[in-house]
Amino acid sequence: MTTVLSALLWILLIGLWPSGEAFSQETLWNTWRSGGLQALQEGRLADAERLLIAALEQAEKYGTEDLRVADAANDLAVVYATAGRNAEAELLFSRALMIGEKGLGADHPGVGATVQNLGILYATQQKYREAEPLLKRALEINLKRFGVNHTRTALTLKTLSSFYAIQGQLTEAEHFIQKSLAILEAARVAKTDPQMTATLEVFAAILRNTNREREAQEVERRLQAAAQEETRFH
Repeated sequence: MTTVLSALLWILLIGLWPSGEAFSQETLWNTWRSGGLQALQEGRLADAERLLIAALEQAEKYGTEDLRVADAANDLAVVYATAGRNAEAELLFSRALMIGEKGLGADHPGVGATVQNLGILYATQQKYREAEPLLKRALEINLKRFGVNHTRTALTLKTLSSFYAIQGQLTEAEHFIQKSLAILEAARVAKTDPQMTATLEVFAAILRNTNREREAQEVERRLQAAAQEETRFH
């Protein structure tokens, strides 16, 4: 299920550690980090790696357990995960998680983002036994911090749906994707929003793989309408 696997990777790219307000001032660290994230979004992985390594080295000057180190480590891990350098990504995600848990607490949203990223990393390597408790923990954090109706919770529900779908556990996958979609619809998320379209793509893939062509086509028509609207505005 290529569409479902792509959805997992998309979450990995956007599930970055949030910056703390105390660190929002323009610094050399922040300049390198911002440049690295921009390069990552544009697919320039070599530039992203170079800039984020510089950001990590600068962050370490504040102390090895400074939260800026967690930020930079998580960001660089995303680059390595995107490039398929899984061992390096795992080490950096684990480092970011350790620092975050100590500095922010085990149920902080930033910790939840890195927990989710690490779970996705394992899932893309078919290490499902290691991935599942991490993804469930990420959901628990989001439910506690954001509530059952928040779009951040919907994002993790979609991740869990994709996780079960790539293993062929389609009943569980459909359960989670329907909950995710219901949250987005209740929140009136725009049909052209990337989170909405990614959720619909996963839902359509699940429907097709359960031989429900008519329902899948209905979802795909929604995606086509969103694509047409997006084209009109660009």
